[in-house]
Amino acid sequence: MAAPEFMQKMAQVMKQLVRWEGYSKEEVEAAVDYFISNIDVVRLHYLENCVGCGACAPSCPYYFVDEKYSPVNKAEEARRVYRKKFTIAGMILGPLVEARLPKSDKDLDRIVEMVWRCSGCGACYTACPFGVDSGVLINLMRGFMTFTKRVPTMMAAFEMIETEGFYKMIPAFGALWQQTLDAIERELGRKVELDKKGAEVLYLPSLIDALYTPNAVVAGAKILDKLGLDWTMPSSPLGVRPPVAAVLGRYDRAKKVLSEIYEYVTNLGVKEVVMIDGGFPYPWLRFKMPPLLNKKPKFKVKHLVEVLVEAMEKGKLRFKQVDDKVTWHPPCQMTRRAGLTVEPAYVLSRVSRGFRRLPHHGLEAYCCGGGSGMGCLTKDEIEMMAKFIGAPASMFVSGEKERRFLEETEKAYKAAIKRKMEDIEKSGAEIVVTACPVCIHTIQLGAKLYGPKVKVIHLAEYIVDKIA
Repeated sequence: MAAPEFMQKMAQVMKQLVRWEGYSKEEVEAAVDYFISNIDVVRLHYLENCVGCGACAPSCPYYFVDEKYSPVNKAEEARRVYRKKFTIAGMILGPLVEARLPKSDKDLDRIVEMVWRCSGCGACYTACPFGVDSGVLINLMRGFMTFTKRVPTMMAAFEMIETEGFYKMIPAFGALWQQTLDAIERELGRKVELDKKGAEVLYLPSLIDALYTPNAVVAGAKILDKLGLDWTMPSSPLGVRPPVAAVLGRYDRAKKVLSEIYEYVTNLGVKEVVMIDGGFPYPWLRFKMPPLLNKKPKFKVKHLVEVLVEAMEKGKLRFKQVDDKVTWHPPCQMTRRAGLTVEPAYVLSRVSRGFRRLPHHGLEAYCCGGGSGMGCLTKDEIEMMAKFIGAPASMFVSGEKERRFLEETEKAYKAAIKRKMEDIEKSGAEIVVTACPVCIHTIQLGAKLYGPKVKVIHLAEYIVDKIA
């Protein structure tokens, strides 16, 4: 299918998925059915046991944009639906006990605003005295909103592009992947055996890694080579940044993408999958894929930093020490949601004598505010991605109401960054190392908006030339 024809087809599909005007009772009923189907014992605890104490509020980057965006308030949108469908008081008394379903266009506007003021960082979870993860409920309500078609067009488009495999038909993505493979082979000075069955390690960068942090993708390959590992890579990408559907709270759609990845990895027979992305793909592939697919993988999923620590402990990796004033920004997903709280700092402290922690580090680290799709909804990002795939930017904005929503969302996102930048400035760091493409983009933007002037770089790219 020719590119213009494909874009026309995609635009037609988008009109069926996104609508920012009107209210449909049938769509809300479908949304409620999806909501109910995804309540398990863990989400039930989150729904039932919040006492509204507000201890989580200061942990949320969007609370500092407006106090109405506290995690409790945002998760309350899910609890209203839950009370209406599952509690006797809610069924009988309804709004008197804050139990109700959206009944109007205005209700849908309120909910979509609330659920798109969340980075899914998990800070509310670690701050809660009762172990309530409001972010999980907010994400579930994002899934709810996809059924009402009140969803950012940009996110709906790329979820569809990935889940339906359309990225394989977009020439720019194919060219990007080939350029990445070519760059790796040039740096290594050899051919890489792709899709190699029986290899020890599958190196699994994504298209977004290749687009946002191409030098890090190459550096990751060089590090695996320097460690003497038997590794391979996919000859074709396995998604845009899988599973994008998870960001939209569509676990059914995420399951489809993860199932395809699982089958590919299983057929190769590798022992380990190594990733450089410390954002949401890492915990989803490592921890959420097995229960979602109801399968026990024969392979382990690791972040590159885990590979580095293992090599250091075995005496297989040493560094040429430097004196850089460097700090580590912990991506929320690999830190709070996946437990890699000390490994990156351990590696960096061995690389640079000038390493220093941020004032808020580890589980208490401040979120940059860009996660869970928030950093993708700016005007510049929409125009950049549209240009990259050869589509008009107008295709990713459905109308005047969504345009206003995107403008307000961008303002909130940029305001949420400020707290992180103040923390970085207090550290005195000149280099910020991290491992998430969105965190890199967000902190670079924050440096332009608020300072300090810092270099932001991926962990793999920072250390590759410092390996002894």
